[in-house]
Amino acid sequence: MLPVSDLLEVAMNMLSTAEASARAPQRFSRARPNGPVIVWNVCVHCNMTCPHCYASAGLRPSPKDLTTAEAQDLLDQMAASGVSIVIFSGGEPLLRPDLFELLAHARSLGIAPQLSSNGTLIDEGMARRLAEVGVPYVGISIDGIREFNDPYRGMEGGTEAALAGLRFANAAGMRTGMRMTLTARNVDQLEAVLDTAREVGASRFYVSHLVYSGRGRRLIDDDLPRDRARSAAVQLFEVAEKLLERGHPLRIVTGSNDSDGPLLLRWIQSRFGAAAALPVEDLLRERGGNSAGERVLNIDHLGQVHPDQFWRGALLGDVRKERFETILTHPLREQLRERAEHLTGRCGECSYLELCRGSHRERAITCHGDIWAPDPACLMTDEEIGFDPAGSPTAKELP
Repeated sequence: MLPVSDLLEVAMNMLSTAEASARAPQRFSRARPNGPVIVWNVCVHCNMTCPHCYASAGLRPSPKDLTTAEAQDLLDQMAASGVSIVIFSGGEPLLRPDLFELLAHARSLGIAPQLSSNGTLIDEGMARRLAEVGVPYVGISIDGIREFNDPYRGMEGGTEAALAGLRFANAAGMRTGMRMTLTARNVDQLEAVLDTAREVGASRFYVSHLVYSGRGRRLIDDDLPRDRARSAAVQLFEVAEKLLERGHPLRIVTGSNDSDGPLLLRWIQSRFGAAAALPVEDLLRERGGNSAGERVLNIDHLGQVHPDQFWRGALLGDVRKERFETILTHPLREQLRERAEHLTGRCGECSYLELCRGSHRERAITCHGDIWAPDPACLMTDEEIGFDPAGSPTAKELP
């Protein structure tokens, strides 16, 4: 996840007076949780049928979901391992009957339970219950205007229901995010969905690049070509700048493609100059690019642990068979910490390697069958990253 608005705010503050800079909020946090952030698919059924669903969620509940006792024990183990943030996802997590028991148990352990939902089941009462149980943030997915989003996600009236859910969550005092996954089918609706996020009072507008996982593997041909993906990213950078200038609270975030970071850095350099880009470069380096298997883990509805929610082909362990603290010692996690030594091709020779770290391995595996191959969805050109496709890298300094 790249906090575009927060990084851009740092650059813009460099151009302000010291007094103005001191007054400006610094929302980019250097603090990291002790344990990994967990994306937990507490169920694998949903009331929608989105074509890009990484979990390939079905319409009916699975009898293989973790039981309430198993789920509560897992939360105990996660808390003991230093986990402080769990994103409850699905399927649609609000369809799980004991969800509020699990949310309350997480909060009692000092874990911040966030919710990733399609929003259609959030009415006034549901929003109030979520707030009362201690959910600080709800992320709701909407992939386009109503005429596109309803048939695309498989629910007539789903767009209005989701927007109503977001408004109810806002009214209950929770922070909210609107999430959009970009493809060639809906990129022309980016501005309209962004306008909607402003209108409904979302705290965050999260734009995700397509990852070739679950049903999303069928959409590879719908992924944006580099030039179009870059122009969409730059469009978001420009909107984020305008929102900051106006003091608007909506924050722009991008996800699922860590090459957004180097692209933002170069855009800031061209827009505000090298001096403004320096602190952003430092923050991107400290952020460290993709952290799947390191600072992020996924637990699916069966209790199987993966490097992230998209990378289902890699199994780190099964909580029904071993303790969570043991799963955390899986050797793949150490390899991923040292991924800069293993990446090949343009990722391995990229001058921005420290800032991106090869982005998403899931796309590399799908397209190349190799965990360490280049991410085919990189937004940067060979010239920008200092890569000679003939086999000899060229020297290229960071801006």
